[in-house]
Amino acid sequence: MANGPMVEKKDRESTNSVLRRFRRACSKAGLKTELRKRRFYRAPSVERKLKKSRDKRLKLKNKLKAKRIKKLINTKKRRG
Repeated sequence: MANGPMVEKKDRESTNSVLRRFRRACSKAGLKTELRKRRFYRAPSVERKLKKSRDKRLKLKNKLKAKRIKKLINTKKRRG
């Protein structure tokens, strides 16, 4: 049994198009990101620390975005 994506060559299909379909299937399966993630071992404590900092950064980004949108809504001239 194969674990990764499989692509079979169709009648009159070029090798390039088969490779293109295979690459697309691999990217949909997320193989590239998984390999990049597993390239080096990270201790669970390091993973938690990175996740915490990533969440903190996203929270700040969303907060600033909401503030910017609120400011735009308040300063918009109303017609009518």
